[in-house]
Amino acid sequence: MKIVLIDPPYAFSEIGGLKQGFKHVLNKIPSLGLGYLAAVAQERGNVVKIIDCSIVLRSPEEIADTVREFNPEIIGITATTPTFSNAVYIASVLREALPKAVFICGGPHATASPEDSIKTGVFDFLVLGEGEETFLELICRIGAKQGYAASDISGIVFRDNGKIVFGPRRLRIANLDSLPFPARHLFPPPRFYSPTPASYRRLPLAVLMTSRGCPSNCTFCDRAVFGEQFRQRSVTNIMAEVEEVISRYGAKEIRFFDDTFTANAEFVKDICAGIKRLKPRIPWTCLTKVNAVNFEMLAMMRDAGCWQVLFGLESGDDQVLRHLGKNNTVIQNKEAVLLAKKAGLSVRADFLVGSPWETRETFRKTIEFAKSLPLDFAHFNKFVPYPGTKIHNDLVANGRHFDFDKGSYINNHSDFVYFPEKINKQEYAEFLNSAYKEFYLRPGYILRKTFSLRTASELMGQIKGLLSILSL
Repeated sequence: MKIVLIDPPYAFSEIGGLKQGFKHVLNKIPSLGLGYLAAVAQERGNVVKIIDCSIVLRSPEEIADTVREFNPEIIGITATTPTFSNAVYIASVLREALPKAVFICGGPHATASPEDSIKTGVFDFLVLGEGEETFLELICRIGAKQGYAASDISGIVFRDNGKIVFGPRRLRIANLDSLPFPARHLFPPPRFYSPTPASYRRLPLAVLMTSRGCPSNCTFCDRAVFGEQFRQRSVTNIMAEVEEVISRYGAKEIRFFDDTFTANAEFVKDICAGIKRLKPRIPWTCLTKVNAVNFEMLAMMRDAGCWQVLFGLESGDDQVLRHLGKNNTVIQNKEAVLLAKKAGLSVRADFLVGSPWETRETFRKTIEFAKSLPLDFAHFNKFVPYPGTKIHNDLVANGRHFDFDKGSYINNHSDFVYFPEKINKQEYAEFLNSAYKEFYLRPGYILRKTFSLRTASELMGQIKGLLSILSL
C-alpha cells in the first residue's frame, strides 16, 4: 500500500508569539517517531512518503496537492499538543481531497487525550503509546480489507456507530533492538534541519534514542507514549546506527535524546568505549539528570567526545522542586553543574517557570540561581499543563478547563494556556522575557561565550540566539 506520514507545522504566531522572538532558534529536527513507523512499514513492502512540515509545504493546501498526487490509501499524522489543532485542520483538508483514505493519528497528544482526539471526527483510528507494532498490525488489517473490524487490535481507538471503542492495552516493546533504524532517507537531507543553537557545535547533527521509558515522577511531564519502564538498546545496535548516520547521512555530531542517557552506568562506559573507536572521532551531547551522574562518569564522557550535558534544573526554589516531583534539591543541582564543569563539559540547563506554585519571589530565586551558576546556556521554559501530566489532571479535577489551541508552545510569551494565580499575565510575560535578557546579556557571559566558540557553525548559531534575545 501507499502510506503518507505527516509531521504537521506549528502556526507561525504560535511559535514565538507576537514578537516572533524565537523564530531564529527553533529546534527543527526530524521526527524519530515517524522515522520508525516508516521503517517498519517499508519492511513489509509498503511504499511510504514522509512530509515534514517544519521544512517544506507550509500550508494545508500545498500538503493536499502533494498527497493527492501520491494518492495513498493510508494517511498517518503525528501530533504534540501544540500541533494538534493543525493536525486536525490538515486532516480535514485531506479528507476532502482523498475521501477514500484511512486517517490515523498518533503521538503524545492522541495518547494523552484520546477521547477528545477521536471526537474531532477527522481520524478513523488513533494509535496510542509506542506506535510501531500497533501501526504495523493496523495497516496490515486495513490492507486485508478488515480495517474496521479492529476491536481486537491492541493499542488503538476508533469510533463504531458513534461509540468510542478502545482496543486492548498493548504491552511496551521489550526488545528495542528488534526495531529497524529510522527511515532517515525519507526526510529532507540533514542540511535542511536546524537544531536549537545551544545544542550543537557542528552541522549536520543526527539525533538518536538509545532507550525508552522514564521511571521518574516529574508532575509536569507526560510519560504516556514510552511509559515508565526503562528499556535500553544494546551498545552494538546503537553503534551500528551511529555509524550509519555518519557514513550514509554525513552527520558530524550526535545528540542522544534520551530522557536520562546516564541511567545505566555500565552502559555509559560501554557506549563511550564504542564512540572512542570511531575514526574520526565525533562530538556528541546528551540529556541527563543531576542524580544520575558523578565526576568519574562525566570525565569519561568528556574523554569520549561528549562536549555538553543538559540538566533539567527547573527551579531555584526547593519547595517548587518538590511540587514538580524532582528528586533533587537546589544544592544538588548546583553540585551537579559544578561537577560537569570540572570534568570540562559545557552545561545547558532547562528551567520551568510559571507552575501553580510560582510566586514573584520564586521567579527571582530561579533567575538569580541560574546567573549564579557557570551555565553555558539556560532555557526558561513557559509552564504549560499538558494533557497526561499529573499537574494537568489535578487542575482539571479542581475544575479548571484548558484551551490548547493557542499558547501551548513553550516559547510563545504572548499567549498563555495557564498562568500562576499569584501573578498576572502581563507580569508573567515580562518575567519570561527578562529572564533571557538578564542571563544572556551580561557582559561577562558574552565575553566568556565569545572566547569559547570552536566552529563556524557554532558562531552562526550564537548570532541567531543573540538576535532572538534582543528581539524579545
